[in-house]
Amino acid sequence: MLARNEGGRAEVRTSPLHGRGLFASGRIAAGSIVGVFPLLILSHEDTAHLKATRLYHYVFYVDERSDGAVRCAVAFGEISMCNHSPDANAGFEVDADAQTVTLTALTDIASDAEILIDYQDFAEEAL
Repeated sequence: MLARNEGGRAEVRTSPLHGRGLFASGRIAAGSIVGVFPLLILSHEDTAHLKATRLYHYVFYVDERSDGAVRCAVAFGEISMCNHSPDANAGFEVDADAQTVTLTALTDIASDAEILIDYQDFAEEAL
């Protein structure tokens, strides 16, 4: 599956928050899909090795075993440039079966506004 940025709704630019970020290239209505992006789902072992690298700041949580071992995925496409905010204007949903992550506007997002997601339980690790 190719990354599908719905109608060119977003683009990577320099962010005042943190290096680069994802920005709306036009107004995006609340509830609209910003894009669907492919995932490379890693094994629990690969995820454990990745934790010591810079790449770990860009992964998405997939699931967790009963022993607490986490499995993550690397997302391909612009979604990997989304910065964190606890007051996010977009949300994401990981579909492990389809090996995709969908980015959806939680609020109306103005043209040129940065698209922000809540990293949830991984915010402290990622920041």
